[in-house]
Amino acid sequence: EHTQTLLDSTVTADTAERERIVEAATVERERTVEAATIEREHTQTLLDSTVTADTAERERIVEAATVERERTVEAATADRERIVEAATAERERIVEAATAERERTVE
Repeated sequence: EHTQTLLDSTVTADTAERERIVEAATVERERTVEAATIEREHTQTLLDSTVTADTAERERIVEAATVERERTVEAATADRERIVEAATAERERIVEAATAERERTVE
């Protein structure tokens, strides 16, 4: 009986120890899952923030490029107009000079 009582006590103690181990492991697993979930949410928030910042930066770059292109087109148009005006004035000067020369030759 004494040996049986010792065996029963050992089994009871082992069962209680196993239950404590299982409970501790379950609690630890739940904490780990919760921490991983929080970390994943934090990472997702960081990724979302990065995407938002990248999108805003791209929009700023596109806007700046558009403004620069418009300035370049305006400058090129102004240059073309100045060149056309200068060429027209030069052609008129040449025609006037040629006409004056012809009139002198005719006289």
